[in-house]
Amino acid sequence: MGSIVEKGKDLAEKQLEKLNNLRTRKGSEYEFSGLSDKKIDVEKELNLYTRDGQFYVLLVDADSDERIMVERMIDQTGCFITSVSSGIECLDQISKDKYDLIILARNMPRMDGVQTLNNIKHNTANRSKDAKAYVILDEKIDEPDIYFENAGFDGIIRKPIDRTILQNIIISLVPSKMLPDDEELLSEIKSNAKDAETLKKSGVRFLEALKDFKGDLTEYKKKAGQFVDDYEIVSSDMIDALYSSKNKEYMEYARNMRDAARKLGAIYLSDCFDDHVNMAKDDSLDVAEINWRTLVAEWENVVSGFADWLGKSSVQLGSTDILTSNTNGIRLPASDIVSRIDEILGNLEDNDKETAIRNCEKLSLYELDPDIRLKVDRVIKAFDKDKVNTAVDILRSI
Repeated sequence: MGSIVEKGKDLAEKQLEKLNNLRTRKGSEYEFSGLSDKKIDVEKELNLYTRDGQFYVLLVDADSDERIMVERMIDQTGCFITSVSSGIECLDQISKDKYDLIILARNMPRMDGVQTLNNIKHNTANRSKDAKAYVILDEKIDEPDIYFENAGFDGIIRKPIDRTILQNIIISLVPSKMLPDDEELLSEIKSNAKDAETLKKSGVRFLEALKDFKGDLTEYKKKAGQFVDDYEIVSSDMIDALYSSKNKEYMEYARNMRDAARKLGAIYLSDCFDDHVNMAKDDSLDVAEINWRTLVAEWENVVSGFADWLGKSSVQLGSTDILTSNTNGIRLPASDIVSRIDEILGNLEDNDKETAIRNCEKLSLYELDPDIRLKVDRVIKAFDKDKVNTAVDILRSI
């Protein structure tokens, strides 16, 4: 009997030695072991390696590479992790054993995450009735968060999966006696996870980007704030360059915004800007014009996410929307539109800006095709900013 106890003590001491280092810093990254570095009470710690003294996680994901990655993240917390590749295997596991947390991938063949959770709840042999359930979602999904809340999930894990966010979920669920005593570490994990989760909803990979800033949150916030402040001016300048067919200017704006977005972790938006760089490079601004609203929608999604996070309440979104919503209902023939444009250009050649503005505003009251409507409204905006040359270039492109 004594030899069994000794073996148990040896096992506990080896595990404790393995998990002794509470955190490893690489920039802003933290590895959370799940045990403290205080003086060890071996008899007490032995209990942590019993079934009742541990936190058990069941991972259900058909993607083997993703399973391995998530297993490693959870294993670093000191929890016990079991993983399976399908909903059917999940139902088999919960009938055999009790789990504290079940993580389900949204997309799986035959039985997806939502269907699996529904079957878990109706499984009479379920031994994990009190388990929390989280769903892993792809970056771009059609359903809103409320859909998964109504399906019965307790939380959402968004791809790409951040270790700190996952660690924070563990921290919020495991009993306090299983957590380390390092309050500073726990506080930093919670804070970083909260920021990462908030920004991830807007397509920003906060923790990945923070590495490039060497963990300097102040500098990151400064750059994010500048990105928000630049939106109204740069988006306006970009659409002016677009409608006046200034390829080089448009490409330069798109390139600068691409680099700024990527540095801040807005990868999808950065890729969108890169597409527009290539469109301008290939002299395909007509294609860029067709895709402009898609770009702006993602741009505003990121900007509004940063603005909310930074507490910037005065951000002006929708700066590229159509100005005129009410028209007189009269549709002008193409020849009349051309004639009115020529008249406005003539006003400007005569240095009569006021008349040109009045004639442009009159034109905007008519029922116009969407592409012409956008350009006429951009001309009015150019006049408001006293950018007469830009107004002329756009008028000539109509």
